[in-house]
Amino acid sequence: MGVAGDGNAFFRLADSWDLFKTTAMIKSHARHLIFSLLISLGVSVPALAQIAGGMTETTNTNLGGNNFIVGTVFWPSGRPINVRMAIKLASMTKGDIMANTDDNGQFIFSKVGAGNYFIVIDGEQDFEPLAQAVDISTSRNPVPQTYNVSVRLRDKTKSGMKPAVIDQASLGIPKRASEFFKKAGALSAAGDHKGAVEQLEHAIAEYPGFFDAYNELGVQYMQLNDLAKADAALQSALKIKANGFEPLVNRGITLFRLKRYPDAETSLRAAIAAKEQSAVAHYYLGRTQIGLEKYDAAETELNQAIKIGGDAMKEGHRMLANLFIQKGDDRNAVKELEIYLKLAPGAPDAANLRKVINQLKTPGPASPKPRPL
Repeated sequence: MGVAGDGNAFFRLADSWDLFKTTAMIKSHARHLIFSLLISLGVSVPALAQIAGGMTETTNTNLGGNNFIVGTVFWPSGRPINVRMAIKLASMTKGDIMANTDDNGQFIFSKVGAGNYFIVIDGEQDFEPLAQAVDISTSRNPVPQTYNVSVRLRDKTKSGMKPAVIDQASLGIPKRASEFFKKAGALSAAGDHKGAVEQLEHAIAEYPGFFDAYNELGVQYMQLNDLAKADAALQSALKIKANGFEPLVNRGITLFRLKRYPDAETSLRAAIAAKEQSAVAHYYLGRTQIGLEKYDAAETELNQAIKIGGDAMKEGHRMLANLFIQKGDDRNAVKELEIYLKLAPGAPDAANLRKVINQLKTPGPASPKPRPL
């Protein structure tokens, strides 16, 4: 079962521009700097309408080479994960590099030198720790080499119990419906979301009570940015299982993106009731409460998301910085941005965010409180 991400989760250049706009409302002396930034960024600022999951994040390892390790993390079912997950590039001789996947399970390590490495995932409560070897040749080929890796998670089994083998047939799902569902997963992994939608619709036609297929259909429509159809599919899943965590959190994200904040808050609170330790649900509830101008509640939820997700929830620090700017709390905004840049030193807009920090540290005349972004 998948939990979808949201294009806004990446923030990047678009969000840094929003930070500049907000800061400009607080500090009028920064107007010239912002105008210059607009020229440098160009008129079309990317990412706000884009679904998270493109290969937008690269972790620069600075390990003395020009090679790339590119990979995808998959659920035990074989589908790419739909949430951010902490991941580590480990080496016996060069130390560990911490990073995280994007919302489609993809990751890139760049500037990797020759040597023996391991892709490690060992902080997930529901899955077995794993380490996958990656051997990079000692060849002095000046052309960068790309090493592709697929990492498949394994469910953690309880002590003293053998892992149960549960297939969809044992749940009463017809074979043809199951086959359509599997084809949809393969098409989604290949980036063909329209094809995945078609297969999922076939699966549902074969078996109208297919809970997972409705949830996955919602995820695919989210990927296609067809939020109305995503909402309809997720509501169908919830008619089958009213307390299903995945469709609840996915619908909450969908409603957030539609700016239907009261409805999003209701769905996300229900998701947290189903799975209290969900960093993603708390994070989006925090963002929703910013939209509702419930700033204190938003701060509480974003801090809870960071507490649960740890360093992998670095975007929580960025959103807290945004929140503090809106509240006129420059000191804490600077603190959160500095934490974010420490966790994401290779962020594409890192230089722009450092300008925001300098801007916030520079005293200026007071301005009216800005509205939420």
